[in-house]
Amino acid sequence: MDIRRRIKVKRFWIFGILLGICVTAASLYYFFQAEKKEAENRMVKTVNYVKVQCSTYTHYNEASESKSLLRAIESARQMSTNIDMETENGGRLSQEFLKENLQTLWVDGILVLDAEGKTVCKYSMDEALTNEITDYLQKDIIMDFTGYEERSYSERFARKDGSYIDIAACARKDAPGIVAIYYYTSPEFTRNYTLTIQSLLKGYNTEKDGTIIVADKGKIIASNDEKLLAQDVADNEIIQKMKKHTDSRHIFHLKNKGTGCYGIMLKQRDYYIYMYLPDKEVFSNLPLSVTGVVFPLSYHSLVFMVLIYTTNLHIRNRNR
Repeated sequence: MDIRRRIKVKRFWIFGILLGICVTAASLYYFFQAEKKEAENRMVKTVNYVKVQCSTYTHYNEASESKSLLRAIESARQMSTNIDMETENGGRLSQEFLKENLQTLWVDGILVLDAEGKTVCKYSMDEALTNEITDYLQKDIIMDFTGYEERSYSERFARKDGSYIDIAACARKDAPGIVAIYYYTSPEFTRNYTLTIQSLLKGYNTEKDGTIIVADKGKIIASNDEKLLAQDVADNEIIQKMKKHTDSRHIFHLKNKGTGCYGIMLKQRDYYIYMYLPDKEVFSNLPLSVTGVVFPLSYHSLVFMVLIYTTNLHIRNRNR
């Protein structure tokens, strides 16, 4: 009887251990898939949000630039008309006259060139800028406007210091040549009042939210990891892997410098958006979730086994 009892107890313990292993494996698999799915949903929502905001920022900035250039064109045409009226009324083209118009048209510089591209008269708030723009106006595409009063040219160009200049030119009405005006926007104003994609990503933490990258024309133009800015995407190993394996709806497991991570890629109208999150963040709650299942089960199983053991011991002592 003792041998049979010991065999039964042994089998019972083996069954309990195997059950515990199965429950642990099942809970591990379940929570692994659940946390992976949760991370996927979160990453899909994030890249789609960045996609929408990139589009919004781009449209806003394009609309703002268009308004500014249209305003510049109107100012250039108005200046051409003012010069024509001044000369018709017996006046002459002078810096004093341009200065008066500079203030009424709210521009930063006015230049009047002849058909050869030589400066007839000019006035601005910054002589260095005027010289820079005079050189810029020598383009054939601009000088070709001298014979067409109805045509105009406008462009915004960025400078190395972060500032930009809106320039507009049209044909003179009083004589062959062109009239050009420009607006100067300082780097400080550009930083504070232009919606940039980089500012959009400032609220995302690389450790908790993952690394987000926005690329355009083969260059990283924005990222919440500022060390990546201005890098070539062709030199970024993780981006190249995401290009080959990921899509816009599912995450894919990748290796980044020997560390596992999950990545996703999304194509916006103007940009490519990439995002990857380390394994440790994707499964940060996995140990706690599995422990939350296994520990109570182990505790109750142990209590159950102890009760069975003490009951059998009590029955055995009573039968003696």
